[in-house]
Amino acid sequence: MGRAAAIALLFLLGGACADPTATTTTAGDESETLEIRCDGETTEVLTPIVQAQRDGVHVLIQNTLATETLSVSTETAGDGAPPGETTLIFPISPGRSRIRCLKETEDHAMENGDWGSFEVLAPEGWISPAVECPGGMYSGIGDYVAGARGVEDPLLDAEKRFRLEGSVVEAGYDISGQRTFINVSEGQAKESLVYASDGFGGWLQTESSGCSD
Repeated sequence: MGRAAAIALLFLLGGACADPTATTTTAGDESETLEIRCDGETTEVLTPIVQAQRDGVHVLIQNTLATETLSVSTETAGDGAPPGETTLIFPISPGRSRIRCLKETEDHAMENGDWGSFEVLAPEGWISPAVECPGGMYSGIGDYVAGARGVEDPLLDAEKRFRLEGSVVEAGYDISGQRTFINVSEGQAKESLVYASDGFGGWLQTESSGCSD
């Protein structure tokens, strides 16, 4: 496939695989940073519409507590935020999502805490890594010994591993040390493989998922 055709395919799939929960918003309403103000009990979203970047959603946490670090959680990731301002980057998929901040000393963090809602707009050229299966799915996680060496070309390896016939493209956010490839058949993502850097210039296949029927 030529470079021009490949680029055209990526943008076509970006529309075909986009998150169906994403909504249209007026130009100028979005912010490039998700700004959150937290006091350990409430989570205030200051920018309810955020434009995702190629490496994920950039989040600015304003921890108003004087001495205590807060635990910041989304539905897919989390991190800590000491007093003052902290910048984080989370791989939050386009569409509606939520976030909250809790004191790290909270005994029942999963049950307590105030969530704040926001909307994520997809970055240009976004291709969703989500697999679309009308029926059942399978998934697996790779396990390797310390010092294991991976493949040099993860795209070529993914093309060899995929069971279905289709177009193999890279999807998701541009995350350092991680790459995700999907097998698209008839406009839908049917299989996914995630690769992680082995620390030696190679890539280890760490996660897999796909349609079982």
